[in-house]
Amino acid sequence: MGILDWMKGGAAGKEVKPAAGAPTGSGDKGVELAGLNFKSAVDAHMKWKSRLESYIGGTSTEDLKVEVVCRDDQCALGKWVYSQGGERFGFSETFADMKDHHAHFHRTAGEVLAMAQAGQKDQALRLLHHGDYGRTSERVKMALARLFVLVSDGKAAIDAHQKWKGRLRDVILGKSQEDLSVETTSKDDQCHLGQWLKGVGKERYAHLPAYHWVKDWHVQFHLRAGEVLALARKGDTEAALTMLEEGEYAKASDQVTAALVALFEQQEADRK
Repeated sequence: MGILDWMKGGAAGKEVKPAAGAPTGSGDKGVELAGLNFKSAVDAHMKWKSRLESYIGGTSTEDLKVEVVCRDDQCALGKWVYSQGGERFGFSETFADMKDHHAHFHRTAGEVLAMAQAGQKDQALRLLHHGDYGRTSERVKMALARLFVLVSDGKAAIDAHQKWKGRLRDVILGKSQEDLSVETTSKDDQCHLGQWLKGVGKERYAHLPAYHWVKDWHVQFHLRAGEVLALARKGDTEAALTMLEEGEYAKASDQVTAALVALFEQQEADRK
């Protein structure tokens, strides 16, 4: 059983230990990616329920404060979200989804705590066990599992690649504040996908034919993206939009996406 299986088990509220050979490493370093130990993050998240139960039951020694618990930037996960996590994956819809669910979770945990402190223990327990708290907690854990897959398998790079069209369109239409340069945009090693292809992606998938397909089309994609941007900088809006939507840029982008899908399909077949 791999770490993702462990996370799914944790997301279901089960105590699951990684099997021999799972990528845990010394001190669980094997699941630390992008500055976050995903196993520790899930463990700490799951402990909130027992912490609140103990507080409601009067057996806790913690001095929990509603104004702190309801905030999503005070726990280890929240601090990562608002620092390294946001810096590296803020563009990702998966990350944004996890961030929203995490914020909602802490607001709900704060409500549980406020009820307990107001002496409404029965209501607090109902919210904790049967109300929005449980549903929100589950969403956070599953979002963390999805984010782990995204980070570990390079799907963050796919997310970033798909954002290029919107970024370039905003530049063409004058809606963007980004200072994109033609020189940098034309290079295939400056974006997340390019860095992944030359790093982790190469280490894991260079033996697969689709890896080289991705790599070759990714070079072409950035050359075409640079051409689109050059047209936009010259003020040729119509030509830039045409190339973006129907021309060589669109073709190269589609080929990169198709090659990435083929790569992960070959990866799954290789595992079997």
